[in-house]
Amino acid sequence: MLSPVTPSTARPATRRARAFTRAAFLFVLIAATPNLHAQTDTGIDSEPGDPGIGGAHMIQGQVFAPSGRQLGRRVRVRLGGVRGEASVMSDDNGAFTFRRLTVGTYRLMVEAGKEFEPASETIDIIDSPLRNRRAGQIVSVQIRLRVKRDDVLGKPGVVDAALAAIPPQARELYEQALDSAKAGKRKRAVEQLKQAISIYPKFALALNELGVQYLGLGETERAAEALRSALSLEPDAFVLRLNYGIVLLQRKRFAEAEAQLGHALRLSDASFAAHLYRGRALIGLARYEEAERECLRALALGGEAARMAHRYLGAIYIERGEDARAVEALETYLRLDPKAAEAKQIRALVKQLRAQTTQPQK
Repeated sequence: MLSPVTPSTARPATRRARAFTRAAFLFVLIAATPNLHAQTDTGIDSEPGDPGIGGAHMIQGQVFAPSGRQLGRRVRVRLGGVRGEASVMSDDNGAFTFRRLTVGTYRLMVEAGKEFEPASETIDIIDSPLRNRRAGQIVSVQIRLRVKRDDVLGKPGVVDAALAAIPPQARELYEQALDSAKAGKRKRAVEQLKQAISIYPKFALALNELGVQYLGLGETERAAEALRSALSLEPDAFVLRLNYGIVLLQRKRFAEAEAQLGHALRLSDASFAAHLYRGRALIGLARYEEAERECLRALALGGEAARMAHRYLGAIYIERGEDARAVEALETYLRLDPKAAEAKQIRALVKQLRAQTTQPQK
């Protein structure tokens, strides 16, 4: 005959079950796959006659050379929205800022010269219920230029030096690979990139794209190998450091990922992606205070990081036993991304956390 279960014996089992459930939900919160950065990824004061339109928000960013290095020259950057258009000149490293912007959708356009393809980015500035409205939002963006296909390489001072020595056949294969990737044909893109690299083994841009495609195929070891090879050629390329850190993160090599993402931030501190994923690496290392700071920094920069920053903050607060703050962060995440793949599980976790915050402690 079974003995009755008394409260004193039931509570430890309940705590263990709760801990197991929370651990399972925590895995859901931090297991999302980051995106690598291919052609477009993560300032200076505006020109006299500030082109702002009376709001409290700001867009700041940097234009990178095709190799991922700093641009080394000034370019014209234009910003269009429902209230009109404004423009600024970047500094010599391609950094720029647009200030005093209102909530809305903007189109950012870069005029870098006839040797580069037109570059543009759509940016949404959205109010968050947790944001200090008076302080405003800072949205960070990184744009990587792409050389025109019909441009003549090898002209000093015209095209990024990292591309000047690339044989035309290798370059053409690289461009074909970009088209294949855009069409969703990753395996074909991989073969084209491998052919381009076999023709020119020092093709860092193709090695970066190869890493992107391998990660898309779930082949993280090959992705890491391609990016390591690219970094041996271009150790100061921000995009390569960022991508390599993300791949290491996917492989759960948190200490190495944190080091690479920290290096990327030393190259470009305004990258919301680098701050976000360094925060994720720090969660893996159980360095929660630092992880929180990185996620809050990513949130302040805005952009694509905003949703995931709330999700990671929820994980941090759960680990620290701060259930009320976890609920607030996760509910904000669900408002921003109600159709997320794991939305059902996260809503269940929020319900569980809410129940725990209202129950008296025994």
